[in-house]
Amino acid sequence: MSFRFGAVGALIFALALGGCASAGNGAGAEGAITGDFSEDDLPQWMQDLPEGEPPEDNEYTDEATLFLFQAMSADGEDAVAFYEEALEVARQGIEHDPENAQSYFQAGEALLGMGDLQGAGEMFDRAEELYPRYQIETEFMREEAWLEAFNRGAELYQEGDVQAALPHFEDAHAIYQGRPEAMLNLAEIYSNEGRMEESAELFGLSVEVMTGPRAQDMDPELLESWDDFKEVALFNQAQILFQLERYADAAEVYEAILAEEPDNLMAISNLAVAYVASGQAERAREIYDDLMNRPGLNARDYFSIGVGLYQTEEFEQAARAFSEANALVPEHRDALFNYTQALYLSDQFEELLGAAEQLLELDPYNETAYRFMAQGLVQQDRQEEAVGYLEQMEALPFFVDYLELAPMDGGVAVVGQVINQNADPGSSADLTVYFYDVDGNQLGSADTSVTLGNAEEAVQFQADLATDQDVFGFRYEVR
Repeated sequence: MSFRFGAVGALIFALALGGCASAGNGAGAEGAITGDFSEDDLPQWMQDLPEGEPPEDNEYTDEATLFLFQAMSADGEDAVAFYEEALEVARQGIEHDPENAQSYFQAGEALLGMGDLQGAGEMFDRAEELYPRYQIETEFMREEAWLEAFNRGAELYQEGDVQAALPHFEDAHAIYQGRPEAMLNLAEIYSNEGRMEESAELFGLSVEVMTGPRAQDMDPELLESWDDFKEVALFNQAQILFQLERYADAAEVYEAILAEEPDNLMAISNLAVAYVASGQAERAREIYDDLMNRPGLNARDYFSIGVGLYQTEEFEQAARAFSEANALVPEHRDALFNYTQALYLSDQFEELLGAAEQLLELDPYNETAYRFMAQGLVQQDRQEEAVGYLEQMEALPFFVDYLELAPMDGGVAVVGQVINQNADPGSSADLTVYFYDVDGNQLGSADTSVTLGNAEEAVQFQADLATDQDVFGFRYEVR
């Protein structure tokens, strides 16, 4: 027997950050603090920066300063040549005095002028490590370079060339970590490439940025968009941690979501699943008990609760949850199948007969549905009727099984298998699949035909529905 979970957890949401980014901290056109200002004019986090080891002038820094000035006054290849000279002298300065922050800062400026954002980021990092107050200067230089790299990546991303966009997002992240947008896009791309550890780390880092001390100095309109990004990032991070089997870490992320949104049902339900997976079944049961008593739940809520209760082996309670989902959307085949199986596993045989009868009407080519019915009848000492159902099962030309609702580009699909039992090889099975939303409204249908194989051979099929609506459940008919 196969239990069908369906789509329960938070999905990896596609995060296409549209449009070009603009400066979020009010930087001037040249990307630096301009005009007269006092210490009090700086953001609080800048005022709180420690002194560190102040930079010092020497023959190398003086020469590098001259080359940098000449580079900024030149164009094209001439500018690049001066930046290369400045970088070479700055590196000599580092070799001469590896504790002088100014040489690292000048090397960062030269690399930035040459378009090497990753190298510039590394040099600025070292300069700031030695002399933290360099961040007063590098903050705006970094963000200006970030804007250019991110916007170029966003343009390519929107054109559909994700691989071409990737290095620009990586450059943006390397030079500046004061904004989350590049991190979020990188995290999404990495997750699609299977680089899950890196993706989870970036989603987490993006949340730290959106909730950190620098955020309060950002433009209010930008901060409003970050509020939406933050929830997506947290759910995505938790889901990836779950895939990595880091269940306790995933639970901590869901707990963080609930600390701000105590009534977020998806986070509550997913937290319970994470508790189950991390061996904290009792904590999960407490959550499900609370959820089942909440008013206003929809069919998806009940379905998710039922899955969680099933995973904790609370089959009687799971049956109750699936029953509620089935009552709200009777056409949802998976909810009814799961309800019937939970009744069987909790020895509720009297109720099992009614559920199995309903399941056979909705899923008449399912071998397991007949076995549920026969088992329920046997438990009621109705052996002859049980034999009759098994004979009906044996007479079916084929079985339909392993059904699953799956997302696809531009809609959803139902995939499954048709297993030949008594039909001629090469004959066809013609199916119509109907799709429903969480309120039980039919959203559309799709026809599919399967050419049967040899006896007991399984052939996969897929029925697609193009829709932008939220599909919750499905059923099928054999034409």
